[in-house]
Amino acid sequence: MGQSLASKAISGLKWNTISTIANAVMQIGYTSIMARLLDPEAFGLVAISIIILQFGGYFANMGLNKALIQIDELKNEHIRAAFTSSFLLGLVFTGLVCALAPLAAQLFKNPDVAPVVRVMSLTFLVNGMSATAFSLLERNMRFKAISILETSSYVISYLGIGVLLAYLDFGVYSLIIASLSQATIVGLSSYAIVRHNIIMLFKWSAWKPLFSYGSKMSVNSLLEWFSASLPSILIGRLLGDYKLGIYDRAHKLVSLPMYMLTRTISKVIFPSFSKMQADNEKLGKVYLSSITLVIALVIPACAGIFVAAPELVYVLLGKQWGESVPILQILSFAVAINLITMFAGIICDAKAALNSKIVLNIVFVSVLGILMFSLKGFGLQGFAMAFLLAELVRTLFYQRAMHKILILPYRQQLSVYLPGIINGAVIGVLLYLFSSFLRTTALAPLLILVAQVITGAILLAILSLLFPHKILKSEIQAILTKTGLSDKLSTRSGRAFQLYKSYILNTK
Repeated sequence: MGQSLASKAISGLKWNTISTIANAVMQIGYTSIMARLLDPEAFGLVAISIIILQFGGYFANMGLNKALIQIDELKNEHIRAAFTSSFLLGLVFTGLVCALAPLAAQLFKNPDVAPVVRVMSLTFLVNGMSATAFSLLERNMRFKAISILETSSYVISYLGIGVLLAYLDFGVYSLIIASLSQATIVGLSSYAIVRHNIIMLFKWSAWKPLFSYGSKMSVNSLLEWFSASLPSILIGRLLGDYKLGIYDRAHKLVSLPMYMLTRTISKVIFPSFSKMQADNEKLGKVYLSSITLVIALVIPACAGIFVAAPELVYVLLGKQWGESVPILQILSFAVAINLITMFAGIICDAKAALNSKIVLNIVFVSVLGILMFSLKGFGLQGFAMAFLLAELVRTLFYQRAMHKILILPYRQQLSVYLPGIINGAVIGVLLYLFSSFLRTTALAPLLILVAQVITGAILLAILSLLFPHKILKSEIQAILTKTGLSDKLSTRSGRAFQLYKSYILNTK
């Protein structure tokens, strides 16, 4: 059982890594193209509509997708109950959002919101029909199939349909149709692979264990949505579409690559954590190892984004988006902290410690709201800074939750941040000095950005692999041992890994 789980987890990490890299590259290209074909108002309208849909989505799903993954003993009647409720809720919310779309237009003081929301409401129906099949793929850890589906559907929907429609002047609807197309392709393909029973079942004994867990998951998801959407809601209402478009592009520019960095692991760890939920000691070790590796990668990457923010904006979005540079710099660290605490949140989900998570999220939303109203006078930068400070507060609360749930000492939890913070500080300073020199030359922003990326990657590799902090070094040694990469002495790569393992063991 243990070997089977480990094997599936490693395979899942491999396929998710391939998918993550492919999707990250494509999303950067897609963002760059669409930013030149569409105005900021189009992105602002979609950002507003997504807020409305995400709000309804937590009620339309009721956390059933996570319940199917987390439940210890899954029966056919659970699958039928999940599909029945997901489909019916998706149908109801499609109609409900269509009917209430004018209220969204009034809320944001923009009549253009209503038709956009109506079209995007079809997402509820599509997701309602496909959520069960996709959840079963995740429960069974079939990440190869998931990776292929997500990558191929992105190519067809966004790089194909979306870009073509934007070029043909479909405006905001090019973004909407691309999103709906991908959801439809993934949904149909997931069901074609799983082929679960779609005969509806109205039996409370089958629904009860799913709703008991799923309803609390839904409340937590709603609170997380509200905290993530609060900046967009306030900016859209107080500052208008243009400022919201500026904020949204800056947020997406940092959140997409950071999300991709952690997505590779996060998609694997929830089903993995759920399967070992009864073993606190083992779960605690895996949790600490996971965030050690992620922090060592994410914080240096965000330090690089902070330094290279002007070039990132000018190259990927265009000089007309220059106002987003300081926003991007602040959000680079806020998003990093958000993604790191996500792992503690997954522990709460896997352990079904959902009441504690609900309280934590309520506190976070309250702190975020207070900070935003306190700093709104500073404009977009004030909203971004409020987000960063609130994330720091949430980190402290999650430290307390992990101390209580997994019995992890605070000192041990904080120590895993050291490798990432030290490497991030060194990379940030050296990259800043290098970038300052490059900006005095006549080099184009694209060439400067390429030089920054290459330099940052080399520095990260040197610090992480050749001179790792002792905490990170122990994790590297564990990876080499568990994967057996250094044991295959008959191959050239195996001998190389063996030499590296010897080097790591002999360094102080």
